[in-house]
Amino acid sequence: MDAILTPPPRPSSRWVREANARVVLEHVWDADAVTGSDLIEASGLSRATVHDVCEELIARGWVREVENQREYGGYRKGRPARRYAFAPRAGVVVGVDAGEHRVSATVTDLRGHVCGRATRGTGGARRPSGARQESVSRTVLDALARVPAPTPGVLAVAVGVPAPVAGTSRTPFGGNEYWDRMNPALAEHLVGRHGWTVLVDNDANLAALAEGWRGHGRGVRSHVTLLAGERLGAGIVDDGRLLRGAHGGAGEMRYLGLVEGVGSAAGIAALVREGARAALAEPGGAGSVLGGLDPAAVDAEAVFAAARDGDPLATAVVRNVGQRMARVVATLASIVDTEQVVIAGGVADSCAAIIDIVTRELPLYFDDARPRVLASGLGGEVVALGAVKAALDHVRQHALEIALPGGG
Repeated sequence: MDAILTPPPRPSSRWVREANARVVLEHVWDADAVTGSDLIEASGLSRATVHDVCEELIARGWVREVENQREYGGYRKGRPARRYAFAPRAGVVVGVDAGEHRVSATVTDLRGHVCGRATRGTGGARRPSGARQESVSRTVLDALARVPAPTPGVLAVAVGVPAPVAGTSRTPFGGNEYWDRMNPALAEHLVGRHGWTVLVDNDANLAALAEGWRGHGRGVRSHVTLLAGERLGAGIVDDGRLLRGAHGGAGEMRYLGLVEGVGSAAGIAALVREGARAALAEPGGAGSVLGGLDPAAVDAEAVFAAARDGDPLATAVVRNVGQRMARVVATLASIVDTEQVVIAGGVADSCAAIIDIVTRELPLYFDDARPRVLASGLGGEVVALGAVKAALDHVRQHALEIALPGGG
């Protein structure tokens, strides 16, 4: 029997209207106030369609009409052009860094401008899962309480955790007690408790998003962000895409336990601190300026400061950690063939000496095509900032499916 050819189904009028609305909203989102003519030129839609779509977006709450302004110093006859602007306070998003010892939350409007922040201690990694869930919940509420009134609705909350995360916002690897404690069904808890839309992701992945948005990753197609505080974790961007792996574990650094001269995924802050404390316990340690400190005060920042002042013990510790990190960067760059590696997290502000050592040591492992190694300029907020970006991306992708508070 001959094949019967039929025309493809015609898209519904509602589908066409939604597609037109998405085109217009995408343009308005990043622009200053625009006229209908601006939108016609940008979208290719007719004048009537553009104004109809804008009326719908105004009714939904995403767009507002702004007062027309004549060209400065001139006058034109005729009806003034209507002007439209995105409504960045139509809602807010929240980015959360749910670290082992600290939870921080940042609230922004829909263009990423900060409206409120809050931080809480977690009380330690071994607290019950319910206590960790409560710490995250209360920190978000604290940050929302700092948003100037009237407080818009929360459109999305993104949470970064020091654990691999799959598409379900759960940690799929069984048998790892630390990962289970770091992500104790946080998404389910926050959704059930507050009704928010919640995304959970690995903290290093979110740090990589932050670097690509507002850091050293802008304009770089392939880069790695290495969170390097207590433990190492990598967010890997290849050809502009964040790599996750089959189970969300692409950036996990467990393989470092097999690397000679490294041996574990301990981070820079932990290595510098513990290295200095061990050196101080040796017979020659009393001559260091660090020996006059309370042992609890011998943290990474104090060691880096002493090394900058020329203290021999601190200098030796920093050198050893730098050489170890050169092996970490070399193995990581060999695997993913990246353009640059960004050392990120709170330790990035102090680790210029580590960067120098890594850069000097890399030629021992590469003949050419060595990655650039940089310190992040985003400080300790890099994970929360990346979480904000993830939440904004989610809202932007699903905007027309979201019923805004007060929208039609």
